[in-house]
Amino acid sequence: MTWRGDAETGDLSEWSYLLNPRGLSVVAAPGAPGARAVRVEVQPGDLWPNGLNRVELEHKPPPEAIAEGRETYFAWSFLVPAELSPSRHQLGYWESYPSYRQVMAFEARGRALAFMTRLPAERVQWSAPDAVTPNVWHRVVMHVAWSVDPARGFVDVWFDGAKVVDHGGARTLWDNPNFVHVGLLRDRPEPTEVMFVDAAVEGTSREAVWSASPAPPGT
Repeated sequence: MTWRGDAETGDLSEWSYLLNPRGLSVVAAPGAPGARAVRVEVQPGDLWPNGLNRVELEHKPPPEAIAEGRETYFAWSFLVPAELSPSRHQLGYWESYPSYRQVMAFEARGRALAFMTRLPAERVQWSAPDAVTPNVWHRVVMHVAWSVDPARGFVDVWFDGAKVVDHGGARTLWDNPNFVHVGLLRDRPEPTEVMFVDAAVEGTSREAVWSASPAPPGT
């Protein structure tokens, strides 16, 4: 394991950046994998300069870890206490820096969830109509091979323990190393919605990131 963001520190210092931190807090969420989780609350007024309605956590791995020919394993757990609205919500996505070109994303509409790759053309790698069950912790595990060449870049995805994307080919790098956002990103202002996030982990193997349980001391 190379990084963990699970709020067990009692704060959000594990994350590289907080987008609209008003909506982010550490709480003792019922049923969370650990003693604490991050509560993400997006209100209609949580706007970014580009007009997007968003409250998110950002993790930026070392540039050498997200480079041509390298591979990354990344996972996190999330729970929504109530069904999301039917409009598009991006719950987690990778994008380039500093060009901010999105390369892959998990998109939710109501209970439906889809995983998209954006390059060289947008492609739905997986979708499920009832994946986002309210009041249930869901776990996403990703394995990404980074490359500007779509013949070499690919993504594997597991959702709640089942493999849903097997070697999905895509251009996974744009012009610079990528970073990841987890939270609630909406295309336009809507009524307040909440999501809990826990057990975000980056590592060099699937085994290192698979479990949502807190890491033992010293690991």
